[in-house]
Order: sequence, then structure tokens, then C-alpha cells
Amino acid sequence: MVKKLLILFLLYFANDVQAQIQYKGFVYDSLSKAVLNTVRIENLTTHEGTFTNNIGYFEIEAKENDFLVFSMFSYKNKIIQVSANDNGSYRSVFLKSAPIMLKDITIKKGPTQYQQDSARRASIYQDVFEYEQQKSVMSPVTSIYQKFSKKHKNTRKFKNQIVNNEFQKFIDTRYTKELVIQLTKLSDEEAQTFINAYPMEYQYARTASELEIKMWIKYNFLEYSKRKK
Repeated sequence: MVKKLLILFLLYFANDVQAQIQYKGFVYDSLSKAVLNTVRIENLTTHEGTFTNNIGYFEIEAKENDFLVFSMFSYKNKIIQVSANDNGSYRSVFLKSAPIMLKDITIKKGPTQYQQDSARRASIYQDVFEYEQQKSVMSPVTSIYQKFSKKHKNTRKFKNQIVNNEFQKFIDTRYTKELVIQLTKLSDEEAQTFINAYPMEYQYARTASELEIKMWIKYNFLEYSKRKK
């Protein structure tokens, strides 16, 4: 009797292992066909998830008939049902862009330190932030002058620098060294090396939830650990 039960258990375990499917592939924009990184993929059965990397690639474990949902800010969600034929194959997933509807918000708390500093910088560099090059149709002479003038070239360059700097300062408020250390147990120096190796995009930092930020760090930490080995 025990022997029969053991055989049944082994057969069940073998079938369960065989049922595991490695669903993998690339995610693209349906119009431009550009690869999409930081797309979240979640198995609706196990609630385990992952993200596409910087070349749009992903891998996730599933079983036949599981449903996978692909989601990204400003794109429509896409749900795919896994089949046995998906195992070992590379799939191409295309996401369609979706219009962004902004909702009214109510600010209940006072401004954060970042918001205070950002407002101060906006006041200091107001003229630079408001600088716009003249359109050639409206004023062709002024437009040509601004295009080739060294002064205007430097102004445009400086504007790009402070805008990019502002973006990075915001990213630093969400993608912090303290959070990386908490999730990865890396040392202070190695956590900074990790952050430098896996920079976060401003758009993602602005729209992702706290949970998605943590999952993004954990996913990239797995990649980081594999490279070290």
C-alpha cells in the first residue's frame, strides 16, 4: 500500500513539474515596434511577477491555462492565456497606447523637502525654464539668430542640464540607497554601485507605486547577482 502511494506521489510530482512552462519573450509598442522596458508581467494565478529589462525581454513561470497580464503606464493592459506550445518558445507581445486621463487631486499634506527645494530652484532659474526658441514661421530672422547664436546655444544647453538635474533629484527621492540596502542587504558602497549600474527612468519613478519600485529593485538585483557570479 505504501509503495503504491509512493508511486502515485511520484507520478503526481512528475506531472506537476512537467506542467511548469517558462513563458518568455519581448514586449513592443504596437505602433512604433520599439521595445518597452519596465513593463510589469503578473501571473494572475500565483500573483508572482516580473518586469521587462532594458531590451524588452522577460521570463516568467506559469502553467498551462494560467493568465498573464502585461501592464505599463500609458498603455492598455493585455492578458494572455498560457498554452503548452509556449514552453521554450520566444513570444512577441505588443501593447497599445492608451490616452492618459488626469484626475483632480487634493493635497492633504504640506510640501515635501524635495518640493520645497524644487520650487526654490524653479524661482532661481525661472528665466531659463521659460526660455523657448522662436519658431521660424513666426519670426524667421530671430529664429536663425537664436539657432546659431552662442549665447542661445549655451542657454539651451543649460536648460537641458537643469531639467535633467531636476529629473534626477526626483528619482533620488524614490530610488534611494537606503531602500536598496533594505531590500538587497548590500553594503553602502556596493548599493551605490548597483544604483549606478541600474539607473531608473524619470517617467517610471514618477508613475510607479511603492510596491512596483520595490519589485523593480528586486528584479534588477537578481540580474546584478547573476552578473557577479
